[in-house]
Amino acid sequence: MLKIPSKFSITISIAVSVAFFALCIGLGFYMPEFADLMIQAVNDLGITKVEGSDENIILGLAYVALVFITLIDILLFMLLMKVKAGKVFTAESVGLIRGISWGCYLVAGVFCGLATYFTFVALLVAFVAAFLGLCLRVVKNVIEEATEIKAENDMTV
Repeated sequence: MLKIPSKFSITISIAVSVAFFALCIGLGFYMPEFADLMIQAVNDLGITKVEGSDENIILGLAYVALVFITLIDILLFMLLMKVKAGKVFTAESVGLIRGISWGCYLVAGVFCGLATYFTFVALLVAFVAAFLGLCLRVVKNVIEEATEIKAENDMTV
């Protein structure tokens, strides 16, 4: 299996994070068109009929989800900068991972709200986001414990 050097991998991750941030900003400008496209798809499939004030609710929830996703990306970027600086086992890194996991739970909540209109797809996204949040909580707990062990070892030296 191809092994990418660690520093290069971090650089790639940072570049993808920056590109994703730009995508989120761009999507913010085109969210009404994107929401209309999704509403039209649901209406065409006959799953449910979305009209009137429901369209505004969907657009609002889409913007809320986009804000949460953009904030998660910013936290990921900050965490990557910590990793690049070799400051993984710190309280700040643990806090960033905690924030990312809570962000995943918030995104899951927004998509549960969207499930009223987009049923299965929104529930699937909500499930995946919640599961990712759970995985990150476990990673956060592992890093937090490792940080405490590192602090104890630093005190004994």
